[in-house]
Amino acid sequence: MHDQRNKRSVAVVVQNGDHGHSGKKRRAAQAVVKQEVEEGEVVSQGSEGERTVEAMDEPQIDLRMAISLLQCQACHRPLKPPTFTCKAEHRVCSTCRDSHSQVCDGGAAYAACVQMDAIVQDAKVACAYREFGCESFVVYHGEADHRRACPWAPCSCPDPGCGFSSSPARLAEHFAATHSWPVTGVSYATPCRLPVPPPQGLHVLVAGNGEGRPACVFLVSASALGAATAVSLVCVRANGGGDAAAQQFECALWVETPRKRGYAMAMCAVGSSDMFRGFVAADQGMFLAVPPELLRDDSSGEAPVLKVRIDKAGAAAESGSTQSARSSRRLQ
Repeated sequence: MHDQRNKRSVAVVVQNGDHGHSGKKRRAAQAVVKQEVEEGEVVSQGSEGERTVEAMDEPQIDLRMAISLLQCQACHRPLKPPTFTCKAEHRVCSTCRDSHSQVCDGGAAYAACVQMDAIVQDAKVACAYREFGCESFVVYHGEADHRRACPWAPCSCPDPGCGFSSSPARLAEHFAATHSWPVTGVSYATPCRLPVPPPQGLHVLVAGNGEGRPACVFLVSASALGAATAVSLVCVRANGGGDAAAQQFECALWVETPRKRGYAMAMCAVGSSDMFRGFVAADQGMFLAVPPELLRDDSSGEAPVLKVRIDKAGAAAESGSTQSARSSRRLQ
């Protein structure tokens, strides 16, 4: 009995939209096809690269088809090259080729299905998070991997009385417009100065990534930790588990009095959270514990300042051998 999933249909992108027009219009339509490398494709060199460009030049259409046509008829997972057909004309993936003979009399011999390989290698679907801003079209057999890593996956507003959820970039707009939380733009590897958030307070940091990618959103939060205050930083990101949780950022947090008579500092990896369970600084694995003495105004009348520096993990790793020696100087 087929899995319930096989009853669904999938919208496969193959673009164009050239229906019932003259040859002249058709050629014009082909001339404006945008040449892009879709996610999951690799551009090779030489003749292979030329064939890739030719494929991108081809007009494409949007269509709907039964999802079962793109699935292995043995395991019902998405087909990906190389694909095979048995004597009974069942389409199977390379993983199921050896075991399919146990349930099919025609499974003793197989033939490579190059036509199916071409289809499953090129059939693309819209990202499941399109409504949250992702405009990617991904090869169907790679859709699950894309979804697990998609930076547009929805996160929740951490305010207990608010049920809003959306992509991190749109959440940052919501934080400012609905909750009036302070939002500060930051640059990687550059310290920024902030007031220490009050207990249960939040400060939003937004770091641009360029190249058309959505900005990364971080929350600085403070909560009571006995007489001290716990300050923590988290990346607002839904894909915080599995392989997608590979460390992306490191941070330095420090608080010092205006005349530098005392300071507290912490350097740690930045965790990710989709915020659906809220966010409390002291509940995080790593946080900066600020003693009450540093939070009291001194005779100058100036309040202590929280400094935050966020590094991309790769860049931080490259300079890891010298970072400790330079930390005092760089944190100024």
